[in-house]
Amino acid sequence: MNLREGLGFKYLSHREQQAYKGILQAFSLMAASFDCSQINRSVDLVKVIQTVLGDNPSIIYFNKTQIKTEESIRDKRIILTGVHSKPKAEKMNLALDAKANQIISSVKATSNDEYSLLINLYHFLQKNIQYDKKELQANSRGVCKSPASHNAYGALLNRLAVCDGFSSAFALLAQKIGFECMLVVGHSAYSTSFSNHAWNIIKIQDRFYHVDVTWDARKYIEFGEYSYAYFAMKDDEIVNDHKWDKKTTPACSYNDFSYYSRNGLYINNEDQLNQIINAYARKQPKVFRIKLSRNIPLPKNAEKYLAQKIMNETVKFVERIQISYGWNENARCFFAKIVK
Repeated sequence: MNLREGLGFKYLSHREQQAYKGILQAFSLMAASFDCSQINRSVDLVKVIQTVLGDNPSIIYFNKTQIKTEESIRDKRIILTGVHSKPKAEKMNLALDAKANQIISSVKATSNDEYSLLINLYHFLQKNIQYDKKELQANSRGVCKSPASHNAYGALLNRLAVCDGFSSAFALLAQKIGFECMLVVGHSAYSTSFSNHAWNIIKIQDRFYHVDVTWDARKYIEFGEYSYAYFAMKDDEIVNDHKWDKKTTPACSYNDFSYYSRNGLYINNEDQLNQIINAYARKQPKVFRIKLSRNIPLPKNAEKYLAQKIMNETVKFVERIQISYGWNENARCFFAKIVK
């Protein structure tokens, strides 16, 4: 494995960075356990280990959801569980590397710039990885039944993952292409309550952006169409349903790389909303997507309100339509799929 100090390393304290280096060395040797008694007691070992794993998504030789510590009079050790034998781990790493290279080659063949490269990568992950609902249910009971669903191997080879598997796969592929990319470990509310979650921050042309392929992949499963609500978001956008320690990550202050900004679908006022809906009704594409600024006031039933506006315009050009739609209040993204 080619392990290295990544983007997350830069946002650790000096003591945490020293611990990071020692843990990285142990992982590079595929150690089943290692001494951590020399690490300052003020260091949050869980945080540092998560940062090492987030910076190095090719580490797949153990179950990262169940890391233990053992302490005696003489020393303190980190104990890894579910450790594969070195021959098996090396075989898995070769398979993961080959699969990642295959995906990158395919994505590059249909891309001509950084934006299309990352969007096509985003498409691949949404289309080819299923969300592991059984593992999610097991996790809610404090059990891990499928360790691979939490890493890049499970996501890319088994095509099954939960949030840290999705984000590890995205980080691995983005890093291989040449981007700096890290995992963010925090909490997110997909429906109502907050729970443990992982997503990415990627550096593009000296700017940083949040990317949460997990939530967009779940929308793809629901509608059968690609979702971009969580692609290249700012801090003050994603903070509505994501919580994390901002001291441990770079500031994400731009959304110019988002799908909506790039395609002129970021709506700033009511007139612009009406113009885009009218243009959509005239062209009648299969899918309609927009993102609305928080400056635009909407009724409580925003989802139905926007759907009705689209239907009112579309029926001027076709006699009958059926519509499926969705509204994400936190991301302010609306999606509609029209069937004539």
